[in-house]
Amino acid sequence: MVIPCYRYAHFLPEAVASAVAQTWTNLRIVIVDDGSPDDTAAVARALMAQFPHRRIDLMQQPNQGLAAARNAGVRATASAYVLPLDADDRLQPNAVERLMHALLSQAADVATPLGRTFGDSEQALVTRPVTRRRLCANNCLIYASLYRRSLFDRIDGYRSLKPGYEDWDFWLSGLELGARFVHVPESLFCYRKHGTTMLAAADQKAMQLHAKITSYHPRLYSRWRVGVANRLLRDGAAASVWLRLQMLATFLFDRRLRLFWRQAMALRATNMLST
Repeated sequence: MVIPCYRYAHFLPEAVASAVAQTWTNLRIVIVDDGSPDDTAAVARALMAQFPHRRIDLMQQPNQGLAAARNAGVRATASAYVLPLDADDRLQPNAVERLMHALLSQAADVATPLGRTFGDSEQALVTRPVTRRRLCANNCLIYASLYRRSLFDRIDGYRSLKPGYEDWDFWLSGLELGARFVHVPESLFCYRKHGTTMLAAADQKAMQLHAKITSYHPRLYSRWRVGVANRLLRDGAAASVWLRLQMLATFLFDRRLRLFWRQAMALRATNMLST
């Protein structure tokens, strides 16, 4: 299990405690201090002393972002299976056991669960079985899904996509390689809602990030859609209203209605749609 940490030292004990409490005992926990300006390293060392019966390792590196931190943590081990966990989230005690059972019993490459949010709001995180259409339209997996290390090696790790969507990009790369996804309909993951999350920040730049996702995976999308994405990335802030409207249309095609309206309202607020 790989737990990157940046500015979340105050949440780290909860995340590690949920890892230590796993019923699956053959577990290595790697905490990656991604150049955090708080006391992440000191908190991690205290947790290592608190739980001597569990194998917990600390890595420290200059700040490079979530993707690089996860990559470093995975590559520091020889584990055959990987489960990423962010420092502000946590797992149910039987999460690894249930995901491992599903992965092995169905000879899958990725096992993904249901979950719940906690913190600022509490609600179910409902996911559905992965299909090509669903995954191309939206990141329909929980990021804390269990997967085979061999898949990570074939993809060559996570790609940085600031301010987010690294997980979606990773799963799409797996889909291109023929990875098999299995859905575990059990609430095993707890996602903390607090302040402005990385996902919320990513949604603010959804049009550009969706264009990047499409451009990085041209085999999974139509030629028309790839062309729109590439032109939008090429033109940047100078992109025409017509080009932006075409990109907006892809959200409708994917049935991402809430995202469509948020982006449409953002364009309207900048007077792009009245030009």
